[in-house]
Amino acid sequence: MLRLAFVLFLAAAVSAQTAPASSRPDQNPPVKVNVLNVCTPDADAQQEIKAALSRLPKTPAFSSDYEVSRGVSTLDDGRTSRYIRLRRDLKSDSPLATIQYSLSADPASTVETLVFRGRDVKDLLALSIEDKLSTSASKPLSVIQSDTPASRVRVERAGKTTLGLARCEDVSQSQYEPIFAQASAVLANYRRVLHLRSTLSSELTWLAPSTENKNSQHSR
Repeated sequence: MLRLAFVLFLAAAVSAQTAPASSRPDQNPPVKVNVLNVCTPDADAQQEIKAALSRLPKTPAFSSDYEVSRGVSTLDDGRTSRYIRLRRDLKSDSPLATIQYSLSADPASTVETLVFRGRDVKDLLALSIEDKLSTSASKPLSVIQSDTPASRVRVERAGKTTLGLARCEDVSQSQYEPIFAQASAVLANYRRVLHLRSTLSSELTWLAPSTENKNSQHSR
């Protein structure tokens, strides 16, 4: 009887020492998920986006450093997308560090993206403006020459929630038109400021055949 009691005591002690860690309340802290509402951002988010857009310089002070690149990426469905990019660095006294313009085309859509990266990440980490067109109805050169309106704006801030606004179907967005107009004006201005037609002339020639081939395939 004494031996049985000793065995039971040992079993209880081992069980107490090897209790699953999951029973401790601090082992599984709650996961916080922030959902970015790009269709109907609230009033505070609207003001923050407007303020970020208004702080972008209309005549940026570029340094002599720049980079032009192009490439091909494979999409999830196996088809390919071509892209061209231009990055311009700004002078050290500018609140912006770099500005990057990219134009990509896949069989379905052609996308323009303009990204501003802040020098002091506490003020601005990155701001991007995007527009999207149908590849079958657009050519690279015409995209650059036309002032296609912006369809998406995104503001990233260090240590703060990312803000965004995008065109959404079946949602009334009349109150957001001033922001879309402001973003479209910035995009139109920088198409000219960056001298895209001359700076990317050879890249546009390289990109054009891919879109023309896709257009001919759609018309068959």
